[in-house]
Amino acid sequence: MPFLFVHPAAAWLFPAVTLPVLFHLFFRLRRQVREFPSLMFFLRIDPRLSAKRKIHEWLILLLRCLFIALLILALARPLLGLKGPGGKVARLVLIDNSGSMAAPTGAGVSKLVLAERATDKLIVASRPGDAVAVQLMIPDPTATLPRGFDASPAAVRDAVDKLTPSDGAASVPKAIRLALATLDTAKAPQRELHILTDLQRDNWSRGDLEAQSPNCRIVIHRLSSAPVTGGSISLEPLEMPARDIPAGRITPVRVALRNHGPAAAHVRLDATDDSGKNLSREVEVAPGATVPAALTFSFANPGFHWAQIWIEGDAAPTGNRTDLGFWCTDVQKVLFVGDRKDFAALPDAVSPGGTPDLSGIDSVFVSPAQVKDDLAVKPPLAVVATWDQWPQDSGVSQTLEDYVRQGGTLFLVPAPDAGVAVSRPAAAWLDADLGALQTVADTDTEPVMLLQDGDAIWHDLRDAEGRPKLGVLRAFQYRPVKPGADWQVLAASARGATLLARRNLGNGRVFASGLAFAPKWSSLPLKAGFVVLVQNAIFGDQAEHLPVRLMKAAEEFHFDFPGEDADLKSLAGSALAWQGLPRDFAGFPRAGVYEIRQRDQTNWVATSANADEASPDFLPLGPVPLLHNLPHETEALTNPDDITQTELSQASGTPLYRWLMLVALLLLLAETWLANERSSDLGRKLFSSLLPSALAGKSTPAKPGAPARV
Repeated sequence: MPFLFVHPAAAWLFPAVTLPVLFHLFFRLRRQVREFPSLMFFLRIDPRLSAKRKIHEWLILLLRCLFIALLILALARPLLGLKGPGGKVARLVLIDNSGSMAAPTGAGVSKLVLAERATDKLIVASRPGDAVAVQLMIPDPTATLPRGFDASPAAVRDAVDKLTPSDGAASVPKAIRLALATLDTAKAPQRELHILTDLQRDNWSRGDLEAQSPNCRIVIHRLSSAPVTGGSISLEPLEMPARDIPAGRITPVRVALRNHGPAAAHVRLDATDDSGKNLSREVEVAPGATVPAALTFSFANPGFHWAQIWIEGDAAPTGNRTDLGFWCTDVQKVLFVGDRKDFAALPDAVSPGGTPDLSGIDSVFVSPAQVKDDLAVKPPLAVVATWDQWPQDSGVSQTLEDYVRQGGTLFLVPAPDAGVAVSRPAAAWLDADLGALQTVADTDTEPVMLLQDGDAIWHDLRDAEGRPKLGVLRAFQYRPVKPGADWQVLAASARGATLLARRNLGNGRVFASGLAFAPKWSSLPLKAGFVVLVQNAIFGDQAEHLPVRLMKAAEEFHFDFPGEDADLKSLAGSALAWQGLPRDFAGFPRAGVYEIRQRDQTNWVATSANADEASPDFLPLGPVPLLHNLPHETEALTNPDDITQTELSQASGTPLYRWLMLVALLLLLAETWLANERSSDLGRKLFSSLLPSALAGKSTPAKPGAPARV
């Protein structure tokens, strides 16, 4: 039957079996002859006792030699009953390079470094004829790992030494399926999959693996992390502008700092942008708490711009960086049909201070006769008109309809002078009208209810539960809007009157308000969120038009032209330069800002670190629930040599290690008992019964003074 030693180097220890014999023959204590006046008593000792003693000593010596021999044999890890020609094995090492692997181990090195060293040990320990390949859980275009099993061990070792951790979260089921598919291409009859991971709970709790019977042995080597005793902060963007940003506009960005550690964290929140502007502030986060923070950015020129936000001073080396991208346009204009006094506080909300310096929007006032000409020159960001100033010229009305259908925004409001009656009917294509003035008594006010929680008009105005929040709103007078069937009510009075509604028309939108934006109509113009509300209504939700994509590192990325060559380069953060077909692109494993060129188009991608990777929550050593459909083993990995102690070829033979250790233990117990059997009567009796005297056939001498037996 085929027989193999997994660690044949242990055979060099077999000469140690002779140590008990050498000690017995050459290092035992020599007895000295002492003269004694009454030697006659010693001469009468039964010679059979000396024979028993010699047999007893040689038996103990044999047990000691057998114990050492079995112990050395167990260290050599013998395998019995090998299958396949020559017992060749194909091993694939799947290294977890997710963000959590950047955290340190108890020895001080990062878990990824420990995984690299263990992989190197595994490659060196492979026998001639074995094949070894290495894959990453998160594909990395900067890694130079050879594909498949054809590369030389030296090339694989050199590529493994250059690995760097990612900022993303691994898709474990997908990575294991790819690894098993690679093993199916191996020529060796025996196959093993070694997974080096920290078993981060979030990563190993996503997805599922279908039941299958893989033709390989699966071993998970769990790397333990150093205990987290301080603050462990992750950084995650909460709200980003989902639309074009006019140059010069102050843009708020909200982020969240979450403490995964058991102690309070005092960290520094840093930010910078492509113009060199820097920001830094101190933040304290209690254990288990999440602290929101707001940052503002402003870019003077149109085009693409980027910014970076990161944390310093926490225990987590990952999940604490966010890279952002912004698309800025030229200064926009909003066309007001009428005089400034006809719109109360609305122009000031559009252009605070009367200039575009803060908002990037310029307010322009024109007469109804000028609307058609202004729309023909350059379409504005929005057109604002009062109900009573609606142009009656059919040509102007048609121009406004075309403007809206092509993506423009139209805002209709009542005149702030309550005495002005709406005598001009709006165009039929609007499908809306305005009712008579409703005045609330001086002793009472009518609450205003905000509806449609998910609408873009409430962007940046939602509370922690996602509901629109502007404080307590009161209406003092209003003209109820009478919308058609296609309109969506955004705000209403407590009596059910529609105060603000929106209708999508083609690619654009129309807002109809029953409130003039003056303090005598409602409390809305006095609210801090009034400017944000007006800006949201004017800009709308233009996310589909942005050439900037925001995503987390390691998320799946799709090119606009999958069949066309792409040219990628990094502008900030992780270095990356890549060219080729999209199907060959591995993805963005780290946080950074990247430019993508395809055909004559240029797009940008900004990736952030995955905040979940900062969580110090790991699965315990044992069966992994995600792999309940796959037979697998779990081993602890605390130093690189642990991986070479694994029974590497168990799938190709029966290991004898445990049986040899058991027999060696029994021999040790037997030797201990025999060496001490003289100390008890029970021992002497058992020894006499198991090992009868060689001279049993001779008569037993009589004791002194007793009659002799015949």
